[in-house]
Amino acid sequence: MVAKTSPDAAVTRSATPTGGYQVRPSYPSTARRLGIEGTSLLRVYVAADGRVTEIAVDQSAGHPDLDRAAVDAVRRWKFEPGRRGSEAIGMWVRLPVQFVLR
Repeated sequence: MVAKTSPDAAVTRSATPTGGYQVRPSYPSTARRLGIEGTSLLRVYVAADGRVTEIAVDQSAGHPDLDRAAVDAVRRWKFEPGRRGSEAIGMWVRLPVQFVLR
């Protein structure tokens, strides 16, 4: 019997954003006016060159405008790509974007 390895078994480093929030999401005025806070949990595909090429909302922040603001901001982020050994690879990462009124 041959043991199967997961496709991520040889990944030595996951993709991470470079420089923290590069484009801070703007707080939508509709959500601010209603006092809505929340966290959008996004699934983000980071290509081998560090660009974001696909985004899906895994869990809503509770208001569509918050989710839209999170997606719009993260789409412009630059990431340090994941690596398989020394080779840069594309990969999906889960990323929470939190909205807190101050």
